[in-house]
Amino acid sequence: MTDTKLSLIRLVKTSEYETPKQKVPSTDPSGIVYISHLHSMWIVDGEVEEMPNYYVGTNVFQTDLSGNFQKGFTTLAFTDEPTGIAYNPANRFLYITDDNHQMVFEIDPGADGNYYTADDKINSFSTSSWGTDPNNLDDHDPEDIAYSPTTGTLFVVDGFGAQVYEITTNGKLINTFDTERIGLHDPEGIAIDPSTGHLFMVGYLSKSAPATPALFELTTKGELINKYDISAALPDKPAGITVAPSSTDPTKLSLYIVDRGVDNDIDPNENDGKFYEFALDRDVPNQAPAVNAGQSQVVLYGTQLSASVFDDGLPTKSTVTTQWKSISGSGSVNFSNTDIKSETDQWGNVTLNLTNTASFTAPGAYTLELTASDGQLTGSSRTNIQVLNPQTTLFVKLANTNTKDGSGTVGGVAYNKQDILAYDTSNNKWYMYFDGSDVLGSVNKNINLRDFHINKDGSILFTVNNPAVLPGGMEIDDSDVIKFTPTSTGDFTSGKFEMYFDGSDVGLTTDSQELDAIALDKDGNLIVSLRSSAQIVGISGTVADEDIIRFKASSLGENTTGTWEMVFDGSDVGLTDSTEDVNGIWFDANNNIFLTIEGAYSVPTTGGKSITGTGNSILQFNSTSLGVNTVGTFTSYWDGLTHGLPAGVNVEGFSIAPPSV
Repeated sequence: MTDTKLSLIRLVKTSEYETPKQKVPSTDPSGIVYISHLHSMWIVDGEVEEMPNYYVGTNVFQTDLSGNFQKGFTTLAFTDEPTGIAYNPANRFLYITDDNHQMVFEIDPGADGNYYTADDKINSFSTSSWGTDPNNLDDHDPEDIAYSPTTGTLFVVDGFGAQVYEITTNGKLINTFDTERIGLHDPEGIAIDPSTGHLFMVGYLSKSAPATPALFELTTKGELINKYDISAALPDKPAGITVAPSSTDPTKLSLYIVDRGVDNDIDPNENDGKFYEFALDRDVPNQAPAVNAGQSQVVLYGTQLSASVFDDGLPTKSTVTTQWKSISGSGSVNFSNTDIKSETDQWGNVTLNLTNTASFTAPGAYTLELTASDGQLTGSSRTNIQVLNPQTTLFVKLANTNTKDGSGTVGGVAYNKQDILAYDTSNNKWYMYFDGSDVLGSVNKNINLRDFHINKDGSILFTVNNPAVLPGGMEIDDSDVIKFTPTSTGDFTSGKFEMYFDGSDVGLTTDSQELDAIALDKDGNLIVSLRSSAQIVGISGTVADEDIIRFKASSLGENTTGTWEMVFDGSDVGLTDSTEDVNGIWFDANNNIFLTIEGAYSVPTTGGKSITGTGNSILQFNSTSLGVNTVGTFTSYWDGLTHGLPAGVNVEGFSIAPPSV
């Protein structure tokens, strides 16, 4: 196989990182990962703390995509040997390998959602049981780690043993393969290509000096796909690798590699770390945050500005000039309300966080650019925004039964059980719409959305699986409906919560009376289905989990009052099995009923036939009568398998094309 030559975009010396106040070198960068929600690289250095001439309290280095140093952190509270780093975009956990103690550390950013703050939670597991010889510590040498949103698993590379281990996120071994059979005798770095799900691995063609650096692309089972020539960077000891948007073209992917250079065991005064970027010439998978064209505005975050402003004794906010402009898009964009906040690090360096509000005149894909200057700083950052057309958009909440936490990826978009995704039927693309980690996950990581309803003004009604305390202190229960009014959606979801429906006020007080599905009918009445069978005041008999009932409110909010009535008796139309629980509902403008069913189902359609399916489909119910004597047939409205959902990924909640304002 002839090696494919890659084009070198840039080479940066991490050995020369500095701030205006002091040098902050990364002498031996060993791992690198792209943190998508920060639009930044994180580099870990497993040896700099061994070198007192260079160590200033930082062995984790945050940079922009061009490799410019932004801020630093330390891992010494839990490891002095960080060799590799991985990132889960669904819950924003980090994973760091330690090849001295054969450990993987998991960093949960805690309630504030920020890394390296007091509420971080650090968990760990050992890698020592994976090697072929448990008594030989060199036989399980965890050099680097990668997280796959597609499988929800981690891949750890063993440099000395030339092995790759696929594991669960709590350390259970799933699969392993040998890299020597493809010619990679000393693997050092591993990464996931978000566009294909393939692995990229960097290392050496032999274990003896001089070893030749090599880059391989292979499947997650270890089959060789391609080899690449990275000689343009004059690599010495390439270590960590990641795949991320190009620093020169945000629509294309690049490979980013860090190089340790000479080992400090050979030269204790060496300082020759490097960072280089190669063009991969592949499109970035669709990951643009989505906003609803029915909303009047979206908040844009400028933390992606590829530079930092340093404290010069001047009032920073009054000296900075910023501007947003539209580079491309199908309509005009209006900007207003610029806000500038600053963060000061341990050395007194100030980094700006810039926000702005934009309104769009038409749906479509937009590229927006932020520029800023204050005499010291000139920089720019481009942000891609997808403005949705509500009339062609399906909003869904997914649950992946193939992973422990229900997370996964579809169409290049990573999600968890707190998120709402948007599927644009006009272009068959997926987008992040409601990022629950921003407003729920940082406080309630075990809380899952069950179902939701998007109102025509863009506000979102939702119900959850367990009692919780929301940011701001509002206590909610699994029989309540919460209203969320967003100030922004997409990757940076923000807004406020309020009580919409207090279930305990109207008799929903037991576990069997938890809400499973919710909707509004054309008159604005709340429609629900219960999690289990229960008695409901005002309805004769038992309300089962396949039934749908209506709440006719006299008042809503903190003081909820009203009456209940039966709308849809599922047992009348074939929903009788234990798997045939209704778990998502939508009523259109004519009060036609759309629903999802939790598991396998068989329901009647026209001509005396049946429709069968699983929880990844949406059905339409065509009624001839409703209420206690429900009669009608079903038709298939949307089949998830034909629109990119893998088997085992279920639709737990949905909203269909709410009308725009």
